[in-house]
Amino acid sequence: MPDSQPPTTISHQETRGCLVEAALTCFAKYGYDATSICLIATAAGKNSSLISYYFKGKEGLYREVFQHLLDRFFPAPGVPPGHDGVQEPEGNRPRLRAILGKILSDVDAHFRSVDPLKDAATRLFLAEVHAPREEVKDLLKARLEPSAQELRACIRAIRPDLPEADVDFWGITIQGSCVSHALRSEINALIWTSADPELPLDVMADRLTTFVYTGLTCA
Repeated sequence: MPDSQPPTTISHQETRGCLVEAALTCFAKYGYDATSICLIATAAGKNSSLISYYFKGKEGLYREVFQHLLDRFFPAPGVPPGHDGVQEPEGNRPRLRAILGKILSDVDAHFRSVDPLKDAATRLFLAEVHAPREEVKDLLKARLEPSAQELRACIRAIRPDLPEADVDFWGITIQGSCVSHALRSEINALIWTSADPELPLDVMADRLTTFVYTGLTCA
């Protein structure tokens, strides 16, 4: 008989996981609009009725896929401890260094992962960062906002005179600089041919800290 009934309790999580992973691969490869429920079910080797049973349809499944993607590949960033009070600008340099080091290490850990779904997860995540769908905007905001708030607080502590628009400009610039080192590593090797591809993360974080801190205090 076709697999049209809900699975037993024993296979419940396995079936959900199979559908979510198949959907992740399909959404990343074909995009949301070109991915059908039938395509996902075929890729998972399951009956398409199970998608409605578990996820209430394609939108619900996509949201579940993106939450799974965040939990598995982009864990919530930790906030460097010990920075509850406002310090003098020079005292906030180690705070900035801790933030940059954390961003760099998180991105590097992801791209060094051997998880077979890593590339699909990266493509789907970047597609949502570029043009987020309504179904997952709240998930993205909840995951990314804590580290952005810590970065804002650090920038304000160094330059309390900056207006909010400039604080956010610096925050976007700092995050983009860190992520670009890993995200564009292959294209960078084609263009910036003398750069050291094996530059240690600690050295990279130190250099970026000097660059950013100097820019912030001199701007």
